Amino acid sequence: MQSNSNAAHLLQPARPGQKVELVFEEGERLALRYSTWTEGLGWCCQKTIRIDGEQLEDLHRAITVARHRLGRRRADDGQAAKPAQVIQLPTLS
Repeated sequence: MQSNSNAAHLLQPARPGQKVELVFEEGERLALRYSTWTEGLGWCCQKTIRIDGEQLEDLHRAITVARHRLGRRRADDGQAAKPAQVIQLPTLS
């Protein structure tokens, strides 16, 4: 899977044949792009949402709230939460 050299971040696909990229555009503008794989054509952009730099904090806040609500719903439905990854730090002696 190739990504644009301007890609700020390529999210892991939820399903095969789909990808979401956060791409730097000119100035302080970013684009959130949703693409699907089409046999014979390759990656085809289906949707693009442009975001101004000033909107990033609001977007981050909205995603954080959505993550917490989704986690709460899963917990209420009895789904086990993914355990946190613990990183062993070196001890100082």
